[in-house]
Amino acid sequence: MIQDYEAGTSTYELAERYKVRRNTVRDTLRRAGFDVSGRANRPIMNEQQKAEARELFTAGATRRDLSARYGVSESTIKRAVAQQ
Repeated sequence: MIQDYEAGTSTYELAERYKVRRNTVRDTLRRAGFDVSGRANRPIMNEQQKAEARELFTAGATRRDLSARYGVSESTIKRAVAQQ
């Protein structure tokens, strides 16, 4: 779990991957010395990337594909493609 977090996996994704509650993930990471308090190092998408993601999603790309392409979480992609 620690290695996945260091590689950029979000606490939400870790909870799903390891089939535990998100609180369990955060507690584990805190005990390992990580600051999981907020938006410290989350990758973001600029407006051009969001527009491109919307086009690709409309053309049939999955949120998972787009997540890997842009290096952000699937929830970030979900919000980006929902914007108009």
